[in-house]
Amino acid sequence: MVPLMQSHEIRQRYLKFFEERGHKLYPSSSLVPHNDPTVLLTTAGMQQFITYFTGQERPPTPRATSVQKCFRTVDLEEVGDSTHLTFFEMLGNFSFGDYFKKEAIEWAWEFLTKVLALPPERLWITIFEGDENAPEDLEGKELWMQVGVPEERIFGLPKSENWWGPPGETGPCGPCSEVYYDHGEDLSKGDPAENARYGPGGDDGDPRFLEIWNLVFNQYEQLKDGSLKPLAKPGIDTGMGLERTVAVCQNVRSVYETDLYAPVFKRIWEDSEIEMGQSDALDRALYILADHSRAMAFLIADGVRPGNQGREYVLRRIIRRAAREVRMRVWPNSSKEMSPVLFLTGIVMTVVDHMDGHWEELTERKAEIRDVVEREAARFIEIYDSGMGLLESEIRRLAGGNFPGDVAFTLHDTYGFPVEVTREVLVERGISLDEAGFLKAMEDQRERARGALQSHERLVAAFRDLEVKSRFVGYEREQVETRVLAVEKAPGGELNVVLAENPFYATGGGQVTDEGWISSENGQLEVFDVVPAGDYQVIRARAERGTVEADETVTASINRVRRQQVEANHTATHILHWALRAVLGKDVVQAGSYVGPDRLRFDYRHTGKVDEADLRRIQEQCILKITENQPVRYYTTTLEEARNLGAMMLFGEKYGDLVRVVEIDGFSRELCGGTHARGTAEVGAFKITSNRKHGADLYRIEVLTGREALYYLLNATEQAERVAETLRVEIGELPEAVGRLQDEAREAREAAKEQTLKKGLEKVGSLVKSAEQVDGAKIVTGQVVAADVKGLRQISDDIKNRLGGAAAVVLAATLDGKAVLIANVHPEVSRKVGAGEIVREASGVLGGRGGGSPTMAQGGGGDTDAIPEALLKAKDILSRRLAGPSGG
Repeated sequence: MVPLMQSHEIRQRYLKFFEERGHKLYPSSSLVPHNDPTVLLTTAGMQQFITYFTGQERPPTPRATSVQKCFRTVDLEEVGDSTHLTFFEMLGNFSFGDYFKKEAIEWAWEFLTKVLALPPERLWITIFEGDENAPEDLEGKELWMQVGVPEERIFGLPKSENWWGPPGETGPCGPCSEVYYDHGEDLSKGDPAENARYGPGGDDGDPRFLEIWNLVFNQYEQLKDGSLKPLAKPGIDTGMGLERTVAVCQNVRSVYETDLYAPVFKRIWEDSEIEMGQSDALDRALYILADHSRAMAFLIADGVRPGNQGREYVLRRIIRRAAREVRMRVWPNSSKEMSPVLFLTGIVMTVVDHMDGHWEELTERKAEIRDVVEREAARFIEIYDSGMGLLESEIRRLAGGNFPGDVAFTLHDTYGFPVEVTREVLVERGISLDEAGFLKAMEDQRERARGALQSHERLVAAFRDLEVKSRFVGYEREQVETRVLAVEKAPGGELNVVLAENPFYATGGGQVTDEGWISSENGQLEVFDVVPAGDYQVIRARAERGTVEADETVTASINRVRRQQVEANHTATHILHWALRAVLGKDVVQAGSYVGPDRLRFDYRHTGKVDEADLRRIQEQCILKITENQPVRYYTTTLEEARNLGAMMLFGEKYGDLVRVVEIDGFSRELCGGTHARGTAEVGAFKITSNRKHGADLYRIEVLTGREALYYLLNATEQAERVAETLRVEIGELPEAVGRLQDEAREAREAAKEQTLKKGLEKVGSLVKSAEQVDGAKIVTGQVVAADVKGLRQISDDIKNRLGGAAAVVLAATLDGKAVLIANVHPEVSRKVGAGEIVREASGVLGGRGGGSPTMAQGGGGDTDAIPEALLKAKDILSRRLAGPSGG
């Protein structure tokens, strides 16, 4: 019997085992990757170390170990069975040019068989079988046999299964060796000794074997032509899934049966009296809730918020997917009174309480996690209930054939109605979805959103093999005499340069790059961009005269005026951050920034509203600190000491052992690598120009400082003087004078509306007389005069009330140069034909669209000449549907 070891014990024993063998313990990096903008979320333990493996940075220690939070979106749609996960923990040990296969294999075997006490006879191994480019990993095979694995339990697999990398077209790569746990012959589809397809990692995915550990041997470099060159310093990257390992140690087949998920299922039972085994549909719902509750808790704790792009969309999907299962499956089948929103939030809070022993960020962000889940789930439940109405209307419009894929995508993308729900409803009605059309619409959107950072990677890689190292001296010096380490010609007459000492700040932390000049006796370059690349910075420049060569002595000078403007804005950003938290509360979290010479932009998360009074107080607080001329200091200290000092840190940012702290005397202390003013008075004038909402709880505030703020204020003053002169008042009297003008304009508009409405109502009598009878219902269609949509609805209400009983009124009017339609339908009529359906069909004639409820809908389009045709279309729909059988 395999000993039942708890998940927290396995986690602790793993880390202790490798720390005792000289590995430095690294904390998990954020789920938001700090060093790879091409990846949405952290997917493996090696991701935080990728720059060490690629050679972009030199590792501070040759050995590392960690427990990494991971999220893989590829399995999101598969979650709902007993095996798939989105969020999981990856145990890993790493060697950066230190030990290699022998130690990695021996330690893996020792940990599994000695520390975890797994039966050696239950462990099977796979190795790389070799191909035309790389030989079979016979070294790995021999080492496994040396620790005691019989040859018949070692299987060779192709590159598609047992090979890692490179991360791009070129770079480090190598064979993998995987450890599988054997659940027993009674689960096997066949005998591995007779047919390798029934072995570990086989094509058929034999349920007998479960992969628990993957050892990657980085021993080659792939060149541009696809050939492989042995690395001078090979590396080790291993990953062992905690959830699967716990399942093996606790002698259960599914990760969901382990102690990691037990509290979640217990909470589900307590709040709903629903448990596994009641039905396949409910089992699927519970699996989704168990996985997604963990995933959303960790994503929110790492600063992700629901949105419509990238990782924000991933979070939105999993919250809404979980809320859908509660609304569709759990709520209708629960024997207890429950709120779907509070039910889901309660499950997530159970995750936080259960996992906070190792993951402190869950406790620190508990209130935010609860708030985000509650609000997003509530929004979705509202979307779900209204979206079902839209879907029903679209189904009624369908005249046979497949449900249009582009319509399903519009419901999904525009209205937030999940395509999974659309599919399920269509299956119940015996209707198929045009999957190809849906996928095409989705792919078209992805193509529009997909960004590329390949040029940056090529730029960095161009100097990697030279092993150059550049020292940044821009904190202390604005001009330096230095040596050119390397030069590369680039398209368009540009040059890429690496200097031994570099005063130019490279873009980072929201701050834009420095500009300036590189000069020598032979030429002068204008610097326009600087790209960070680990141990060196690539300076992009254009030749103003002549050129520069490698090994040449040059003078590098930053544009001092521009740098001072940037420094003032960066210091102002820190002051603004402090003021936001002082006025709005400590829940304010920085979500991004732009610091340039022209302005500053600061994105922040805040759950409440921000009104004009708040903005005025924020601006006043900033001006107060600026005019106090507090000194700005910066110093380097340890990360632990910075935490003890209360220095603010950014979510998702990776920090080394030593960090740079920027401190404004008495009130602000942040980790920051940017350049700053010497005192707050150097910021000068300070003017908030806008504060807009950019998503759920996300705000963007923009500020001008110094000279730009003065220009802004001067221009505003001149405009105010001109307006005051026109109105013949003093500047101080402008608000009152403008208020009077607004009142007069409002009164004039209301009077005009009244006259227009009166004119429209005069036609009511003739329209009532023109009503047609169809199967007991009265139909009126017509074009009227109206001042606005409200007036148009009022006229339709008047006509419907005069008709009495089962009636349908469709009116059109020209408003602001566009055609507007209103359908006002009695509930009895709406059972056969809904107002939304009428408006959607008729609006198509006008070149537009519309929608609404079964009894009241609005639409229109730009073609006002087509109003008579649209009204005929509406009348035709009403006549056909009312004369036919009930639409149910």
